[in-house]
Amino acid sequence: METGSPSSAGSSDNSEIKNSEEFNENERCCGTQGIAWPVSVEDDSYLCDKRGSGTPQKSISTGLLRATENEVLLNEIIHKGCGLEIVSEEKESAKARVKERMEEAFWDGVMQSLNQDNPDFSWVLKLMKEVQNELCEMSPPSWRQEIVETVDINILSQVLNSGTLDMDYFGRILEFALVTLRKLSVPLVEDELNTNHQKFLKELGENTQDRENSTALFASLVIKGLQFVLRQIKKLKGEISKARIKLLEPLIKGPAGFEYLRSSFSNRYGPPTEAPISLPLVKQWLSSVMLVAGQEWDDHLNSLSSLRLSSGAHSLEKAPITLRAGGSSLRISDPPTLKTNEAEQPECKGEKVDLFLRLGLLQLVCEIEGLTVETLPETLKLNFSRLRAVQAFLQKIIVICTSILVLRQTLLAECLVTNPSEIEDISSKSITKLFKLLDNMEDAGITEVVDTLSLCLEGDEPKKLQARKEIMANVLAKSLRAGDAIFTRVSRTVFLAAKAILLCGSGAEGRRLAENSLKRVGASLLTGKLVEAMEDLLVVATVSASVHGSWYLEVLKNMRAL
Repeated sequence: METGSPSSAGSSDNSEIKNSEEFNENERCCGTQGIAWPVSVEDDSYLCDKRGSGTPQKSISTGLLRATENEVLLNEIIHKGCGLEIVSEEKESAKARVKERMEEAFWDGVMQSLNQDNPDFSWVLKLMKEVQNELCEMSPPSWRQEIVETVDINILSQVLNSGTLDMDYFGRILEFALVTLRKLSVPLVEDELNTNHQKFLKELGENTQDRENSTALFASLVIKGLQFVLRQIKKLKGEISKARIKLLEPLIKGPAGFEYLRSSFSNRYGPPTEAPISLPLVKQWLSSVMLVAGQEWDDHLNSLSSLRLSSGAHSLEKAPITLRAGGSSLRISDPPTLKTNEAEQPECKGEKVDLFLRLGLLQLVCEIEGLTVETLPETLKLNFSRLRAVQAFLQKIIVICTSILVLRQTLLAECLVTNPSEIEDISSKSITKLFKLLDNMEDAGITEVVDTLSLCLEGDEPKKLQARKEIMANVLAKSLRAGDAIFTRVSRTVFLAAKAILLCGSGAEGRRLAENSLKRVGASLLTGKLVEAMEDLLVVATVSASVHGSWYLEVLKNMRAL
């Protein structure tokens, strides 16, 4: 559930059938029966560069300069330590579910083409050519002749078009493909593949038992066989990609990785001296930050000074702090790092580029309207999904904080609880339940939130409980509207808590300042989760300062901010 923002948008899918020269490239996106679905094996092109180090390309749909595949991968590895994490994120997105339905429609179309009076085997041949190409690509050169001879598309075409439903011949080709995949696999993956293979053969045997050899049966077995082989190819390609990334990670995370990103960015947007002209969105963004940076920094220093006076700087630096929300105990002396959220991120010392970046990123993710890649500063476009996720998380925090305020008001107004410790206990349980609700239900609304809050209010008559729910729903709906006093107060509180972490770093002082801010809305239990989200933003700021620092300096000089 979000406060007035569209759902996160994923990057466009790059999957396609890599047909050989004997198939027309224009047919790649033309499925049978008018179905447009180009997927056989998911293309993992973002894991291996196929265009070199990068001539800038323009996206047809947006006209924006597009990053090379290597640049996208390096950016992911430097930020998260594993570029493959983006895959799991996509699988959780709405786009992945749409893609799954489209794939089902594609296979249905292939099935229909095989069940016609005059079966159309063109897509079967294309997919078998895909199998042949993938096996050749993954195998040593000495294997390729045997692969081409065994998975012979011309012979298969003759057999299929002769009208002979020779499942044995087709089965031998698939069997060869699976045996080849097992040879290419490491022992652990090979065992899994062999288990899946035997399970698949058993299912095929059950499907063909006591059934006549008909066109429908042949079509069903062909589809099942192709789907199984292509899935196994996809899995193996993923394992190969992971292994390659592990080998490259030490180099990528060092100076060479940052230099590559700088070089790629320069190829697309020109040298730093051209930044005031070539980076209009960056200039607009930093201009808006310049209006508030001085005041925000002064306010932060005052808050930090007050914290140190009240708690004692020396004891604060020495003693680890474990928060009730489950945050781990961290010491100020822990070394900062770009590659993990397990250690503290560095604090801001007031240097202009660093300060403007941290405040600017916070400004972006605290906007009510959902971020779009078109309006994001040029230096941050590769991190669109990451920033959008932080924005969605902050909106979730605002919803939960506001909901807890409504719950506390209800508990006190109706004298349902008088003991402060009971209120804290109910609030804690409700926060946990709300996070679970909002994590698992993308379209959760006011009704679902109120129902979740009401789980902690037991023992009342149904009519009384329903009346209370209606009152809570009305108050919550009003409080989540932009411009409402409660919404403004909660949003500002979350902003201040996030700012404390961004400027202090994720150490003890940043956590303490954030907790103090969230206490004002009765949500100090959320401190740990907020720290985790802000650590991601701190990594973006630190990496961008290292990669794009020269461009930022030129823009700030042009703005006379230095």
